[in-house]
Amino acid sequence: MSGRRRAVLIAAAAASVVLVAGGIAASRSSAFHARRLEVSGAHHLRRGDLIEVAGISKATNALWLDEAEAERRLEAEPWIAAADVRVAFPLTIEIAVTERSPVAVARGNVLSLMAADGTALGPGKVPRGLPVIELGAPRPLEGVRSSPVAAARALGAMAPSLRAEVARVRVLLDGTLELRLRGGPTVLFGTPDEARRKAGAIERMLAWARAKGTVIRTLIVVSPSAPAATLAD
Repeated sequence: MSGRRRAVLIAAAAASVVLVAGGIAASRSSAFHARRLEVSGAHHLRRGDLIEVAGISKATNALWLDEAEAERRLEAEPWIAAADVRVAFPLTIEIAVTERSPVAVARGNVLSLMAADGTALGPGKVPRGLPVIELGAPRPLEGVRSSPVAAARALGAMAPSLRAEVARVRVLLDGTLELRLRGGPTVLFGTPDEARRKAGAIERMLAWARAKGTVIRTLIVVSPSAPAATLAD
């Protein structure tokens, strides 16, 4: 290769590097700051709070936004079950979230709303008719307090119509659950295992009692395949 041709190639390569570097610098300029911030799916959380949690503002460069990091920040918030962050034309950042909903309120040293997956949502306005989770007293020696997580998941496994009939759930010291239905029987639920099958057994037994005109005093679904009941006199 002649010296002249080599010089031309080197100059072309240098010019390409300058153009690329210039393009990167330009892409990081304020010309590419977000023009619009759109939020959807928020009901409990405020729009401004969501944008702040995501670490996004009108000064965010839309071209260089790390969507995955913004989603991780949002999903670290207990009320947010899932988040989707994307950049749309023209320079619009869209934030879509799926919020958790409370299925119970745990009563302990402080009140905490609980979601169906067992996530503690913290204090807040308690919706009317929400079941109450009552925790057993700490063991005298260990000082360990029962957790409301399993009770919340058991409630989350129920159909909304059945869950609406539950007034309270007691978490006993051995980890088993005892349900009190509104105007109905006490339900010995046992461990939180097979919660969906146990909920189905409760529904079937209540339907049977209504069809027979019978009042159930205590319902036992510890074994969902073989539920038992004691009837009122």
